[in-house]
Amino acid sequence: MISRKEIMYVDKPIGSVPYPGDEYAYQVMQELKEAYELFKEKYDGKSYSMILSDGQEFQFAILNKNLCHMLGIAAKNICGEYGEQTAQKILGIDPSITPTYELLGKIIERTDDVLENDRKEGSFKLINFYKVMVKTAIFKKMTGFKDFDFGFINFDRDKYLDYTGEYGVANSTRYIFMPSEEVLIPYFMVGFVRNNGGDIYVPETVIAPEDYYKYFANQELVLPLQVLIDDNKDFTKLVATPQEKLKLLQRYKEIITRFKTNSSINIFNDYEATLASAAKSGNERKLIM
Repeated sequence: MISRKEIMYVDKPIGSVPYPGDEYAYQVMQELKEAYELFKEKYDGKSYSMILSDGQEFQFAILNKNLCHMLGIAAKNICGEYGEQTAQKILGIDPSITPTYELLGKIIERTDDVLENDRKEGSFKLINFYKVMVKTAIFKKMTGFKDFDFGFINFDRDKYLDYTGEYGVANSTRYIFMPSEEVLIPYFMVGFVRNNGGDIYVPETVIAPEDYYKYFANQELVLPLQVLIDDNKDFTKLVATPQEKLKLLQRYKEIITRFKTNSSINIFNDYEATLASAAKSGNERKLIM
């Protein structure tokens, strides 16, 4: 379980957080390696499309250049002026010409050297272990689209500001959120922006907010109806069952009612009754490959 102390350390500068001890640090590095392998299995070279209940299609990809940031590795700091010498010495790379994906691979490959460096007093730290622990947990949750246990927000920053009075929110215009199974943080969230202004979205922010309900306030919620996965060799189409749609719709309503967020749900007026009827009939999900 993620503690409030760990969440507090997530956004702190690396040099200001304590080394967590070897047992914790090794566990984090194992989680990082597993997330790296999951990326290669689930996302590398693949594009995803979601058909949503507002009639829109949301196309996204996780590119290898996105992965360091998603998993909590501060590549810009490591490859910057102050981290350059440490990167050359510990990772054996020239950070000025090394892609971030390769940097991540080197960090995983040289786990023992990274930990030896980061436990030393006064050294340039390569990893905020608490941040990586939280971010990898969120990333690993994003591999379960086949279960349709996730929701979708068409996000408007101005509405967020009106509700919270807070300017410090990312530029993301779409959010996917997933139940986390955590006590303090019921939902993990990933925010997306357009990739260089194009049609494809890429992840911008990966968060585990305790005040998650603020991201729902006055926003438009939609149901994911289908997920299409294309890796240029195989095409997989997953279709949500009525039971899955109804379960997600009820989750939306629970959040709206509990926190009085004044959110809207973009679906047909009689959709809930239709889903309930279909769910009773025992319709199953269709999988087309």
